Amino acid sequence: MALLIVTLGFFGDTLFSSSQVVLSHPLTDLARQFVYWRDFGFSQLKQGNLALWNPYIYSGAPYFGGFQSALLYPPNWFYLILPLSKAINFGIALHVFLAGLFMYLWTSQRGIHFAACLMSALLFMFCGAHSLHVYAGHLTNLCTLTWTPLLFLAIDGYFKKLSSAWVWVGVLAISMQILAGHPQYVFFTAVAAGIYTLLRLPQRRRWWQVLLGTSAMYTGAALLCAVQLLTGLQATSESVRAGGISYAMASMLSFPLENFVTLLAPGFLGDMISFPYWGRWYLWEMCLFMSVTGLVLAIYGALSGDRKTRCFSVTMVAILLILALGSYSPLFKFLYNWIPGFGLFRSSSKFILLASLFALMLAAIGLDRLLRDKFSSWLSPFLLSFGLLTGLLGWWIHAAAGAGSQGLWARWVDRMGTSSEVYLNLAAYQNPSFVRDSGIFAAKSLFVCSFTLLLLSILFFLAHRWRRAVYLIALLSVLEVLWFAGTARATFDLEITRFPEVKGFLETQPGDYRVLFPGVPNMTMSLGENNLWGYDPSVLRRYAEFMHFTQDLNPDQASQYLKFTRVHRLYEILRCRYLFQPKDDQIEVQTIPNTLPRLQLVQEWIVLTDRDQILNTIGSPTFNPRKVVVLEQTPIPAPVSGEVQGIARVTESSTDHLVIEASLSAPSILLITDNYSRGWRGWALPGSVQHRYTVLPANYTFMAIPLSAGTHRLRLEYLPVAFQIGKWISIISLMICLAVAVRWVRSRVFPASVGGASTAVPQPPNNSPNQSRDAGGSAHG
Repeated sequence: MALLIVTLGFFGDTLFSSSQVVLSHPLTDLARQFVYWRDFGFSQLKQGNLALWNPYIYSGAPYFGGFQSALLYPPNWFYLILPLSKAINFGIALHVFLAGLFMYLWTSQRGIHFAACLMSALLFMFCGAHSLHVYAGHLTNLCTLTWTPLLFLAIDGYFKKLSSAWVWVGVLAISMQILAGHPQYVFFTAVAAGIYTLLRLPQRRRWWQVLLGTSAMYTGAALLCAVQLLTGLQATSESVRAGGISYAMASMLSFPLENFVTLLAPGFLGDMISFPYWGRWYLWEMCLFMSVTGLVLAIYGALSGDRKTRCFSVTMVAILLILALGSYSPLFKFLYNWIPGFGLFRSSSKFILLASLFALMLAAIGLDRLLRDKFSSWLSPFLLSFGLLTGLLGWWIHAAAGAGSQGLWARWVDRMGTSSEVYLNLAAYQNPSFVRDSGIFAAKSLFVCSFTLLLLSILFFLAHRWRRAVYLIALLSVLEVLWFAGTARATFDLEITRFPEVKGFLETQPGDYRVLFPGVPNMTMSLGENNLWGYDPSVLRRYAEFMHFTQDLNPDQASQYLKFTRVHRLYEILRCRYLFQPKDDQIEVQTIPNTLPRLQLVQEWIVLTDRDQILNTIGSPTFNPRKVVVLEQTPIPAPVSGEVQGIARVTESSTDHLVIEASLSAPSILLITDNYSRGWRGWALPGSVQHRYTVLPANYTFMAIPLSAGTHRLRLEYLPVAFQIGKWISIISLMICLAVAVRWVRSRVFPASVGGASTAVPQPPNNSPNQSRDAGGSAHG
């Protein structure tokens, strides 16, 4: 109840507001991506369509297989019944609450005092590694992270008692993580769970049973979520993430050593609200703050907690922080080259959330020790001394910040600015006023830490004589994180994501074309318009390489990030009719004439298999896409040269399919200016002269279908084989789970009827002395 009250108190103004205010900052991922992804995906689901393909960004890209769609994640089904803004806020509040609830259950399983369990739960809900994802609008991060403590609860429970019930709890936690839509956190959590299990194995004689049980958790979850996993893996195999990412990209967003200061002073490098963050990477991935009091309690728990209760928590914190260092640690290169999975993701700093989880377990153990046992009198003077030293450091930084460009502080800030790992405008690091203000802000952050330590020393002094003061220590830790999370909370009006001027313009320009809106490309998903670009790693590799080529960039370095500097003639092939460019608080519209239609009948073709040859050929000024198409294999049937009378049109369409009718006097190639993927299939409909339709890549990134002479009716559909296989695996696995659940319920409600057991008939008492002795002998024997 306490967790629910705090959650409602913290988020109540947005949960019960009549406006469209949503949580997070307007320049982060919620406004740039997830508003549109949730709006598109669940509006389609309301209409009965599970969208596998997203036609509105990247000239077409996988949607369901992109994982972050999270269409099958049960808590997201509130998007089907609630207005978008309410569903977003409710989802955030729900997952923050569940994260605290699962943390409470995990700590309480170890026999820790309920007050310590409650404190650790609240600290986890609002610590820096968790709560700043609310500011950043990371919906899938928050949803996936929520289930992490439940998984470790299941692992601990299984070690304690080899019961299948704990396996099912683990299956639930992992399944929800997979469906929540953030594969990287699923992988990182699996790494942490694997390490934790291996560390604990020597505690059990039948260690092989423990391994089987924890393996069964992941196996069961994989089977239940096969439809999402297999479809996602197939989509990833065609995306820019296929085969992994470069070492340089994998090294990005590693946890910098200087950010360990955020354990004590979360605003030392800026807090994004009162002063811009000027440290490396993003603060929401680089903040370890879990309250100064929580840190002190974690250290105390590590030093004084009994070994059984700590249960490798200290070791786990150390290992996970080393993994979080990423490229700043010599271990990272080995992991990238030799351990599967580490070469697929950037942002090793995400391990800090898992490290915080175990650190907060230690904090709970520390508070538990204070509540149950006597503690040393040296704690109070130690905290007093450390608090004074922290205050002196803050005073020194405050003085150094005013020493000008030759001071030590200014030189350090300048050195930070010369790094390629900062996202703040580089001019700020050369601005004397900014340098001075950054030092003053860092000093203030240390002064707050110093004051907290001094207050904590007083509370420890009182607790040595008055035991109830320990509860004030717990209260102080909670107030710290609530203050921290409250000052970092941001909101915005959902209306700013609508772009009514763009919508109004496009409504007056009917047609089947694309636009380029580079500022917020996902916006077209809500408008039902087609965009050349997007904001998501689901972009197909072929298309990303094509688009990088149009900007004179190396296709080998293609990624989801692309800065547009020019309009290339190939945009005609992409059906790009309008370019929207923000300028001076307005949006300029540039028209691109003579764009190709969606369907184009082409008679001439050439076969090229080398990517660079294909791109250079279609990029040549002499290439005419209305007459010639570049294929990668010989078409069957092969078209004939010359003019051919024929028409082709789309008669029906949805996100995932097209119905095409065509009439030709001779064989031809149907060029479809939508992105090619191996998941596209062509089927003949009744009345079609051709019985089999082969979908080929054309002009490197589009689709082509060879057509014979005659009348054609075909259905072109994005239906990956992985989705079809995964669907049936998931359905069968779900049916098995339901059967097990029904049997379990029956065994509890009707225990005598399960397994065909018959009801015993009572026998009349027998007073024979001999039989009484036999019965007694049997009982004692």
